[in-house]
Parts: sequence; C-alpha cells; structure tokens
Amino acid sequence: MRNLISTGLKRLVKQEARYARGDRQATVIAVATVKGGVGKTTTAVNIACGLARFSKKRVLLIDLDAQGHCHASLNAVMPPNASTRSALTLTDVLLGEERREVLDALVTARMERLDLTPADAGLAEAEGRISQKIGKELLLRDALKFTRTHYDYIIIDCPPNKGNLTLNALLAADKVLIPTDISPLSVRGADELLETVITVNERLHHELDVLGIVLTRVDGRNVSINEEILETIREAWGDLIFETHIGINTQIAKAQLAGLPLFDYAPESRGAKHYEALTHEIEARCR
Repeated sequence: MRNLISTGLKRLVKQEARYARGDRQATVIAVATVKGGVGKTTTAVNIACGLARFSKKRVLLIDLDAQGHCHASLNAVMPPNASTRSALTLTDVLLGEERREVLDALVTARMERLDLTPADAGLAEAEGRISQKIGKELLLRDALKFTRTHYDYIIIDCPPNKGNLTLNALLAADKVLIPTDISPLSVRGADELLETVITVNERLHHELDVLGIVLTRVDGRNVSINEEILETIREAWGDLIFETHIGINTQIAKAQLAGLPLFDYAPESRGAKHYEALTHEIEARCR
C-alpha cells in the first residue's frame, strides 16, 4: 500500500515539474454545432486569428475534428512538416496512460500569438476509445490544467456531433459559441445543442455559459425572407444572437483554399470585416 501511495505522489510531482505554470488564465471557448456545413470551422479559425491579430491576445486553437480542417485552413502559415513538429498527437494526450498536457501536442503558427494543434486523423478512432476511460468526459479538461495558464483564449473546434469529443470540449470550456445558418434544419440543430448545454450543466454539475449564437451564411440579397426568419429566431433566442452576422462571401472559401487567414488573404473583403466585428463582440461579451 505504501508503495502504491508513493508511486501516485511521484507521478503528481513529476507532472508538476514537467509543466511550468504560466501567468495567464485562458477563457476556453468551444465552437460547437450538431450539423455540419454551417461555418463552424471557419468561425473557429477566424475568431482565433482575430483575437490574436486585433485583440493582441495569446491564442491556442484546438482542432478536435478528425477532418483536420483548421490545419488545412491555415496550412500556409503552418511550419513545414507541422504534423511531426509536436511531440505527441492530441489523441496521444487524451488516451495515453501517462497524464499529458495539450502543450505536448501543439505547434506555433507563423503568425504572431497563435498556436494550434495539427491535424490528427486518429481522433476518429479516439471517439470510440474514450468511452473506455475513467472520467471520460473530463480528459480534455484535465489536459488543459497547465496549458490554459499560457494563453488568454483557447478556441476548440468541435466535431459536428454530440459525441465523446464534443462532450469533452463542453466540459473543458467556460463558454460555448454556436454557429448556425438560418435554414430550418440548422436552426433546429442549434436549439438541440442549447438543450445539450442545459443537460451538461445540470447532470454533470458544470457551469458552461452560452457565449452566443452567430448567424452565418446570411444572404443579403434575400432581405424579406431573411427578416421573416430572423424575427422568428429573435423571438426564440433573444439576446443570445450576436449582433454581427456573417454574410456569404466567396473570399472566405478562397482564403481557406490558399491556407491563409482571411485577414491576410482579403483584409478588405466583407467576410473579413464581419469576422473582425464578431471578434470584438466576442471579447466584449467575455469581459
């Protein structure tokens, strides 16, 4: 028994020694939705870049989606061979026998104040394996214990579902941001995620705040239809809706294809202006 206790204490001391505690305390924001194609990753990438660029904050972007679209969207500002630059993958951090930190699985972008986790295809398999772990909902939260002391903001791009990885993100986060377009199915998906947040808070005794709902892919040409739908949405969600709406803009897709931050690729575009405004609104709400 004494040997078991001694081993446990040594592991705790070893972890404390391995990771230096920083002088910050990040606000962790999960960008989540249960429906794909609504601009989830686009929103996560652009607010991470916006907070680093305009707010001068130190930001970590965590890509929990096995598709690795965050990495692809910023490929041109990633260091060469980024996937092999980090000591471990995010899957290793979450599922390894030894306690690890997300600090072990990140790379520094060639953009000031921004770090991110590289694409990790292993997350697809991790989704099922997490269910075998004790405290399965808290793996990511525990792996951010020291990591969050080195950043002002941590943005988590969740998979487009309510699986184990998304649940981990919600339990690790202080706030959740929900992107949705104004199609009926997308709106229903956002409403479903709001119900999930309530369940997480009630059953798992978490205090996850809804930062807000951001409307994406808004077509300014369909004014009458948009206003009719928006009125219904406002009645349902009220002040949860961000004042800034993200309009349809081809420069957003072109920036992703080029692997560049939108603010570098097309800084004067409507999409860049919208995401800059959203960045400032997010920071105001966080304050």
